[in-house]
Amino acid sequence: MEKLKRDIPLIFCKLEKIFPPSFFDVMVHLVVHLPDEALLRGPIQYGWMYPIERRLGTLKNLLWNRARPKGSVAEAYLESETLAFWERFMDDVKTRYNQDDNMSLDGQAPCETSVFMHGVKPIGQIRVKDIKDKVEINKLAWYVLNNYDKVGPYV
Repeated sequence: MEKLKRDIPLIFCKLEKIFPPSFFDVMVHLVVHLPDEALLRGPIQYGWMYPIERRLGTLKNLLWNRARPKGSVAEAYLESETLAFWERFMDDVKTRYNQDDNMSLDGQAPCETSVFMHGVKPIGQIRVKDIKDKVEINKLAWYVLNNYDKVGPYV
């Protein structure tokens, strides 16, 4: 990084002889500062802004007063954090944090066959798909035969 920091200005001087001045905008100039930033910050995960930008985008969708967006975003953040805090500690009310993980859908008993118990709950509408392709049916049969312990005596 130190060598890169030293060489970038020299490379830009050489490029200025080849390219017109309109080529060198702010984004090209940003390269001068990247080695310093990398040396100060360290690994990229400590400077990655995607999670923060995504959260701010969610909060921007909750704006009530477009004339004062900073106040509205702050209120939306405070409201969402307060609701999340209270939902975690309400034992007598079903919330997204204290629901039973083994809940069945539409009164159906959860499947007790180990090959189909994968530890996730389906979300949304249940869709049934008829499998007509022989290759896909053979793949499903192979999966069940090779991953289900109770089929062992019959194989």
